[in-house]
Amino acid sequence: MISKKTVLIRIFVLFLLLNFTLYHVTGIEPQKTILGNTINKELHTGENSPGDIVDISFSNLYPTLGKPIEILITLKGNPFGDSFDEMINISDDYEGLIVKSHRVEWKSASVSLNQVLVKIGRLPIYIKKIHWYPVVVGNHTLRFKAGSFPSQTKNITVGFDTENIIFPSIGCPSIINKGESEELFIAISEERHSSDDTIDIQQTKLESIDGVSTYILDDQSDMFYSWIHAGEDKVEDELIISYNIGSIPYGFYNISITTLKDNYTWPHAVKIIDAEPVEYTFVHLTDIHIGKRFNLINEKEELISVIKYLNEEIEPDFVVMSGDLVDWYKIIGSHNFFKDLQDVIVTCNSPIFTTPGNHERYKYGILHFYFPFYNLSHYHSYLNPLNDYAFEYGNMNFILLDSGYDWSRWEIQIKIWTISPECSGLTNNQIYLLENEWGNNEMNQSLIMHHPAVNDKDDTGFSFVPDDHPSGNNECISFNRIELIDYCLANNVSLVLTGHTHSNKIFNYLGEEPNDPFEWPIFIQTDSTTLNGLNNGGRVIRIKNGGIESYDYVLFTYNNFFLT
Repeated sequence: MISKKTVLIRIFVLFLLLNFTLYHVTGIEPQKTILGNTINKELHTGENSPGDIVDISFSNLYPTLGKPIEILITLKGNPFGDSFDEMINISDDYEGLIVKSHRVEWKSASVSLNQVLVKIGRLPIYIKKIHWYPVVVGNHTLRFKAGSFPSQTKNITVGFDTENIIFPSIGCPSIINKGESEELFIAISEERHSSDDTIDIQQTKLESIDGVSTYILDDQSDMFYSWIHAGEDKVEDELIISYNIGSIPYGFYNISITTLKDNYTWPHAVKIIDAEPVEYTFVHLTDIHIGKRFNLINEKEELISVIKYLNEEIEPDFVVMSGDLVDWYKIIGSHNFFKDLQDVIVTCNSPIFTTPGNHERYKYGILHFYFPFYNLSHYHSYLNPLNDYAFEYGNMNFILLDSGYDWSRWEIQIKIWTISPECSGLTNNQIYLLENEWGNNEMNQSLIMHHPAVNDKDDTGFSFVPDDHPSGNNECISFNRIELIDYCLANNVSLVLTGHTHSNKIFNYLGEEPNDPFEWPIFIQTDSTTLNGLNNGGRVIRIKNGGIESYDYVLFTYNNFFLT
């Protein structure tokens, strides 16, 4: 006999399964058509034809990078006619800030975001709720076209959620090869009242990471300035400036900039070298999860040991960290897990490049229930204000992508549910930028993101995204997965480095173990760097003449090192 308490628990679990499926966004994605019998008094539908857009509203006209906003599109119904399907076409004309190849540029483009189908019936109005995930900071004109009327436009600005040096940073440093360029590009974002003076730099300086030498930068070579709306009476200044660093010695530097308003600084943000090597090594670390609850491992101490090993035994040219670097961001008392992470990163002798995972967005550490947290402000403030960017090094192009937030995580299996969720995936804007800005198929390319693009089995959970690709999509990016795989096949991509699954797996684009380890592109999942105790490890990638010689998983223990 099943008790009443057990029945109530099962009903509650079913309620969670049905109601906590997270939003999905590919640029813009449809969510729900709301059928309306009550009409907003401000709507004037009499002059419109059925299927025309009569109103568009935004949950936030001044969103920040990496936080979805809700858009409601109201269409006129057809009370006296037949039902029909109406297609809403949505596009984005933008101008905004792009970081690639250690340069910062203000670029413009027009991107088709999506087509959204709405079933128009005999009710007075139909409201389509969609979500837009902004990936470019700057000015956007969103165009909506449906029915017989011309397209409607809405202007919206996307800002940074931190006032700081945007590039370079501790999580997105600039490695400058003085043999090719002597320019250091810097981007700064600062808010002000709309009537106040614009951003004014008083001093820019580099300080060696050992604190011995300081250099004032005053040889300005170029500058670009723009501003965007950040509120009704606020604006956000976006300044791109470059300095000639020909007189600065080779070395690893902290950067600081003083404006009339504040002083901004990033440690380990600039490395100046004399030439990029023909042969070099970089290391892939992932899923560090500093602050993880309910385990006996001190992830910060484990990461300290890993960094010590890298410094002493491998000496990589740089390190990439692919998300879930903290387990959750909420500060308890004075304890800040992002600050813990930063304290360890500054002990590394190599530059470190980061991209966010799903856990950097969590406010609390939750064991089984992943709620739709979107907040990346702590990641941006303590580590890296950018979500997506690209850089070139040693005749290779490296592209780091934000693979999104939790979207579907429930699966009906023997164990009832899994606790490793799928993610929203890549937006149409990201695919456009990958193809037109960040990518460089004249070089060997590597992609780094948190969630996999390929697996050996399909997702079966609630609200999963089915596709007809032969590879599996379990625990993978939900949207634009096939588009990413196609890009890798056609554009000289060798490695796609990911984490999330806490496992070591290697697949070809079909989701199979490759017969040839150099059957590019190779899709790699790497185990957690810190959660295995004495068996902590990461992937060591060795490059020669712009080609990949090896990408082995290595245990970062001294016993392992000396045994081999």
